[in-house]
Amino acid sequence: MKKLNIVKKTLSFVTCSALSLGMITAYTIYSNNGGTKASAKTIAELQEERKANEAKIADLQSQIDSLEGNKNEEKQYQATLNDQIEIIKNNIALLNKELDSINSDIETTENNIDTLDASIVNQQEAIDKKVEVFKERLCAMYVTGNDNLATVVVGTSSFYDMLSRVEMVNRIASYDEELINEILSEIDAMEQSKKDLESEKLTLEMRLDEQKKRKEEKDAEMEIYYEKTRLCQAEIDRLSLEQQTLESDKADLAAMNAEFDAQIQAEIQRQAEEAQRAYEARVAAEQEAARQAQAAAAQQAAQNGESYTPTYSEPAYIPAPSASGFAWPAPGFCYISSGYGYRWGTTHRGIDIGDAGIHGGAACAAKDGTVISVCNSCTHDYAKNSSCGCGGGYGNYVVISHDGTYSTLYGHLASAAVSVGQYVSQGQVIGYIGSTGWSTGAHLHFEVRVNGVAQDPMGYVSP
Repeated sequence: MKKLNIVKKTLSFVTCSALSLGMITAYTIYSNNGGTKASAKTIAELQEERKANEAKIADLQSQIDSLEGNKNEEKQYQATLNDQIEIIKNNIALLNKELDSINSDIETTENNIDTLDASIVNQQEAIDKKVEVFKERLCAMYVTGNDNLATVVVGTSSFYDMLSRVEMVNRIASYDEELINEILSEIDAMEQSKKDLESEKLTLEMRLDEQKKRKEEKDAEMEIYYEKTRLCQAEIDRLSLEQQTLESDKADLAAMNAEFDAQIQAEIQRQAEEAQRAYEARVAAEQEAARQAQAAAAQQAAQNGESYTPTYSEPAYIPAPSASGFAWPAPGFCYISSGYGYRWGTTHRGIDIGDAGIHGGAACAAKDGTVISVCNSCTHDYAKNSSCGCGGGYGNYVVISHDGTYSTLYGHLASAAVSVGQYVSQGQVIGYIGSTGWSTGAHLHFEVRVNGVAQDPMGYVSP
């Protein structure tokens, strides 16, 4: 029995030594992970710049949309101006028709005046002839001396002859009177016609001047609208140029963000590979320590002449999945600091795994699946008594969908090592345990959801 106790003590010492060696190795790796944390901060800084750029892009888009609205307003105003110009053009066309009509009327009146002038000349000639006839008659009467009725009567040879002469004189006098009245009437008529035509011509010329003034006013009004249209087009061109400048700035920011995304993804991949190597080194160290402990125990038993049956199984790289097919999400860390259920006046929808030294440890996929959500922007990786507001309280987190029914969430990560749409295998490192979000200390918050409803994870996983 004493020898057996010695063997057990030796085995315990060797095992502790091996575990110490593993812890030293792990500490060295985690110390190196200090650089990873620095890188994580660098990722966070890149993400902050990316977030700032996104805000700038949103602001630029808002300005572009505003300019587009202004452009549309200018175009609508320009369309209104063009409508007004068309109306004025139609008015000017009508005025031109009226001017043509008035000019035609003036031309007709002038032709009528010319015709009347010719008629007056002809009438004047006829009047002149009649006047000449009248003059000849007066001259003949003067020559014959028959300048009065007494002379005519005295020279008669009989009463009948006297009557005849009186009748003739009366007829001549009546004819002369009619001739004179006809001459005067014709002259008055022609003068009146000429006055009427000249009055009509004056009226037409006044209308013509009035229409010309109206046309000049419309021409001036249309020029004003043309100038407004030109200014409107200049403003549209200016807004378009400003939009192009903003679009160029937005494209530059988008290109910068794409570069940030590439850098972030490259850093995430580097951290994932580094964490995987660290995890494998730690497991290898633990395996080597276990083998050395078994070898030492076997040797001690042999020296004591006792038989030895190994009781320590080598640790696997990945914890064996439970009957449900889910594996423990924090290999090497088993302490559950807070379980599923009622806590602080609400329901704690998962379990908190919080062993000492867990900060920087690997968080692994509990089952094969596709990453459907990632938050990797929280830089508040330290213990706190209230939420920093990041990730809805989860801080940096990863959500994985398993066959559409089940999903798992891994919260309070120092940083995530996967991206949305990525397919992950069971046990694959998907992030590094930290204290982001509403976290009082470093731990992994783990949830199992069935059709989106949180269930007690202990029904699916075990340490």
